[in-house]
Amino acid sequence: MRSISSSILDDKNQRGIGIIPFITSGYPSIKLSKDIILNLIEEKLCSAIEVGIPFSDPIAEGKTIQRSSSVALKNGVTIDNTLRMISDINENNSNKTPIVSMGYYNPIISMGLDNYFSGCKDAGVKGVIIADIPNTKLEEIQQTANNYSIETIPLVPLNSSENTVNHACEIGQGFIYCVSVLGVTGTREKLSENLNDKVNQVKKSSKIPVAVGFGISKKNHITELKNYADAAVVGSAIIDVISNSEKKEIVNVVNFIKGLLE
Repeated sequence: MRSISSSILDDKNQRGIGIIPFITSGYPSIKLSKDIILNLIEEKLCSAIEVGIPFSDPIAEGKTIQRSSSVALKNGVTIDNTLRMISDINENNSNKTPIVSMGYYNPIISMGLDNYFSGCKDAGVKGVIIADIPNTKLEEIQQTANNYSIETIPLVPLNSSENTVNHACEIGQGFIYCVSVLGVTGTREKLSENLNDKVNQVKKSSKIPVAVGFGISKKNHITELKNYADAAVVGSAIIDVISNSEKKEIVNVVNFIKGLLE
């Protein structure tokens, strides 16, 4: 399996930016989410895949991903069967694309940190994002994750102080995740005016790639981000494509990502 950082930097060098699709585990079904991920890997369209573990109170998410989480929970999706799905994907991961799990703290702590990170390791997860904890808390659990060869990926909000940015860069692993907006996930028409400055501030302190997420949904967003970011995380826009597809989810998601990169 390629490292997260090297995979992003390879794609940055080859096509100007890495793409990290976000897929909610179990949306619209466990089988289809698995098949979508496998096809994205086969098409060599992503530097990494972010697999969202559905949660009943996803505070960082807008309506689109909240809705996908609700459907996934009704489909019986849990941390355990998400990890089984990731394990199955990695058995057929011909391009050795790294997979990152994204979840919330309460279900993880209920499972137990060692149980969670052990399960991640067994499934072949390379990194984790925990969306609702500060980076000071992430640092506290980092050693436990690292004991299982799992990297911990910090979030940097758009309004972060210099101290917050520096701390994230000190502890960051895999990539630094810059949040492009003040608020929750969801598609936007334009990127924030001061996003460029924030990403450049992070890049000055970071020894690993810097990715931008939240609201990335259009080709012109990707074109702009090529100027200053190493990767783009695309989530709500992909969930919208899936939601609006009628038995063509796989083809439509692949074509959507290709369109962003053209």
